[in-house]
Amino acid sequence: MSYADQRHIRPSPTLSGSTSVRQNPLEVFTRICIAEGYEHDRIDINELQISLPGLWCEHDVSLTWNAANEQVQVFLLFEGKMPGGRSDDICRLMSLLNERLTSGHFDYWDKNRCLVYRDSASFRGGAKLGTEQGLDMLAHALDAAERGYPACQYVIWAGKSPEDALTSALVDLAAQP
Repeated sequence: MSYADQRHIRPSPTLSGSTSVRQNPLEVFTRICIAEGYEHDRIDINELQISLPGLWCEHDVSLTWNAANEQVQVFLLFEGKMPGGRSDDICRLMSLLNERLTSGHFDYWDKNRCLVYRDSASFRGGAKLGTEQGLDMLAHALDAAERGYPACQYVIWAGKSPEDALTSALVDLAAQP
């Protein structure tokens, strides 16, 4: 051992030590919000709220960082409460929508009586979130919301079947400029 090694005690690298100093992936999403002009609010160090503009409405997105699991989670809750008596149709619609998604999934939270799109990404082993990955996660959430929101409205307010609602929503989406 050299004199320099004796004089300077070096910390031994451990997984817990390396994860405690790594960058919080929500910083990437914060930079995206600033660059894109999205309204956002940093709730705390591990939660970020974003308002994404869509064709039908503003979509509220909540991003959370779970350092223990090294996972970023995306939650997009649809505005408004669902009227009672249609939860079976909503659940069937979620199943039809989920068949068409390439990532993430829709859930119906009965406790809150609301529809939510959820997705997550793992960054175990010190992997870092890149800007392109962050943009991709937001794009997938927005794409799912733009398909799911009108279909849900057709079921709830127009009384359409889940199959008809999905067809109508996709036709309406295709007709947008």
